[in-house]
Amino acid sequence: MAELVTGGVIAAILNGDKPDGPVVQVLATKRIDSGPTKRIRLNLSDGEYSLATAMLSTELNHLVNNGDIDTNAVIRLKEYQVSLLQKARRVVVCLAVEVLKKGEEVGCVIGNPVTSNNIGKEVSKPPPKVLSANQPLMNGQSDSKSFESPKPLKITFNGGASTPQTPGGTPMRVVPIMSLTPYQNKWSIKARVIQKGSIKEWKNAKGEGKLFSFTVLDESGDIRATCFKEEVDKFYDLLEPGKAYYISNAQLKPANRQYNNTTHDYEMTMRRESMVVPCEDSEEAELPKVSYNFVPIPNLTRHVSQMVDVIGVLKSADDVASVMIRSQNRETLRRNLHIVDKSGSEVQLTLWGAEAEKFEARGNPVVAFKSVRVSDYGGCSLSTVSSSMVLRDPDVPEAFELKQWYESGGCNQETQAMTQATGGAMVSNWKSLGDIKSDNMGGGPKPDYITCKCTVLYVKGENILYKACPEEGCNKKVVDLQNGQYRCEKCNKSSPNFKYRMILQMNVGDDTDTTWITCFQEQGEMILGMKANELGELRDENEPKFTALLKSINFSSYFIKLRVKMENYNDEERRKATVMNVSPVTHVDYARKLIGDIEKLALL
Repeated sequence: MAELVTGGVIAAILNGDKPDGPVVQVLATKRIDSGPTKRIRLNLSDGEYSLATAMLSTELNHLVNNGDIDTNAVIRLKEYQVSLLQKARRVVVCLAVEVLKKGEEVGCVIGNPVTSNNIGKEVSKPPPKVLSANQPLMNGQSDSKSFESPKPLKITFNGGASTPQTPGGTPMRVVPIMSLTPYQNKWSIKARVIQKGSIKEWKNAKGEGKLFSFTVLDESGDIRATCFKEEVDKFYDLLEPGKAYYISNAQLKPANRQYNNTTHDYEMTMRRESMVVPCEDSEEAELPKVSYNFVPIPNLTRHVSQMVDVIGVLKSADDVASVMIRSQNRETLRRNLHIVDKSGSEVQLTLWGAEAEKFEARGNPVVAFKSVRVSDYGGCSLSTVSSSMVLRDPDVPEAFELKQWYESGGCNQETQAMTQATGGAMVSNWKSLGDIKSDNMGGGPKPDYITCKCTVLYVKGENILYKACPEEGCNKKVVDLQNGQYRCEKCNKSSPNFKYRMILQMNVGDDTDTTWITCFQEQGEMILGMKANELGELRDENEPKFTALLKSINFSSYFIKLRVKMENYNDEERRKATVMNVSPVTHVDYARKLIGDIEKLALL
């Protein structure tokens, strides 16, 4: 049985060599649940020594999950990396393997392997025999390769210099990305930048600043990194997508899956001590290009509020439109694309800002999207963020398959829309007002979002407007100083001017119940058909006409998207419904909704 494995190969790896295509036995597998990405650890043996610090690349987890790699299985390491961790521990990351025999075929442990505690030290063992990729596994003669005495690995850095060093002079270890953990120090990675987001600025009560994120990739996997404040100025112009760099001294923390869809359990935060040094052109060739983890369009509903990679054929594209981002009080560009895949499913994807303007919608190209957000708006839809990548006709196998499918008849196939085309109506999660109480909406830790067809019954005229700070982006209520000046405590400024802000309190009803709802500026202006400043002037100059305007919308019906949440008022819990969006009733959409309800009832 000893001829099944490459004898002495574990000793060679521990001494710093990297044998080509070694064959080893799997003594055990262990799942490590350290985060959203599940890792699998292997205990490998060459018949003489065992190595318990081997990790399987997450892309190969299926080999263990489906039973191809089990206890006593014999595998060939076609591609792997060895990294040196703290206390001279060596970790083998298996990137590509070939299963030669399953455990049930072998049936026992080969040889009498013992645990090696001499990691990183000389191990007195005979030179191993290495099986070539085409060499017969048994009953055949083969050439053997002997290993020379172990030599320290020298990694050239920035034009022939030695591996980067810490301020104290200790050499840093170049390690695979997938082996990074917060418990390491003095490490360095060599990776290619596959994505770089734009600079985003923020301003709040705690202060102001800016940030940008980028993603890097090596043979073992990818990881996301973020720069804040001074590090933005330090690294933004240096980092270029497609280029390779040595990166070290970054802080590692658990990955935030709301913004991060890399395969790594952690993400990097660049700090003052962090180093980024470009690699030479000769060193870039060995690093992979962009990697994708495509999610089929029908499976997108399983990833709501997550970041995913998607590929599809561009079926159609809407015109570029200018929209107002209410939360940021700014205007931006938007363009909706409609993409399909081989499943016959179609989804809407929204491009924002410069990406919406520069996207070329000619023909029906295959388009790959990396790191786009999944939303349940309109049922299911996609949206780009600052870190998203859009690539037209990418050079990946999935693109060629899609192109062939679309040109051979897929273009004539009827598609199933994942996103409802509503022309402005919000058609997701239809509910009646009676359902708010009966289903105890808003009683959980998170608010509930529903869409109703409501009729306005009464509008409160009291406290409908307030005087706010005139500064752009500030809506804080001002204090009248009674001297012609108005003071904003937030901006710490006084001004003779102010602007009106609207808070509209309405009682609405449907055929099941009535409830009070709150509309803020944009929704209130849409319902009343008048800007807040114009409404304030009307109230001050002609109160009867102001009252008549409020009454004029009684018994008008709208599609209204509500946010429902239980809130405390003076130690009393009350249910509050806030309008998130409003649009006039479109009878085609409502008829489609009613037909769907009838079809569901027919199945009961």
